[in-house]
Amino acid sequence: MSLGIVDTDECVFNCGDKKIYAHLFFACPYSSYIWSSVLNLCSIYRHPLPWLEEIQRMVEHSKGKQLPHRLRKVAFGTAIYHIWLERNRRCFQNSYPPPQEIIRKIQGDVWAKLAGFVERRNRSERDHSLCINWGINTD
Repeated sequence: MSLGIVDTDECVFNCGDKKIYAHLFFACPYSSYIWSSVLNLCSIYRHPLPWLEEIQRMVEHSKGKQLPHRLRKVAFGTAIYHIWLERNRRCFQNSYPPPQEIIRKIQGDVWAKLAGFVERRNRSERDHSLCINWGINTD
């Protein structure tokens, strides 16, 4: 705003709050909905935490090379990336897709990153369920 690139400090997702990173990730209803959906795809059923707590929780629960751990890491990074892209689209291109479209993009990117990994290993029942959630071929 001080550089004149954007003309307001209100959240670009039109919730009426001020735009700061802690709000953007995941206090804003728009990004909170997206992150909740991503968590559900990871078979994690809880509400989003405040930004720093969410980072800490993801770090603590993503250690390891098993599918659930890899999935959490990739899903977290991909969700952050797409929420930031959406923020930029709204600021600079006046494009306003619904959150479901962003979730589909996240799902596609996670699938692309993990499909090869999943094909090369034996899957547990939990892994199979995660693959189904994300649309990864389990045949």
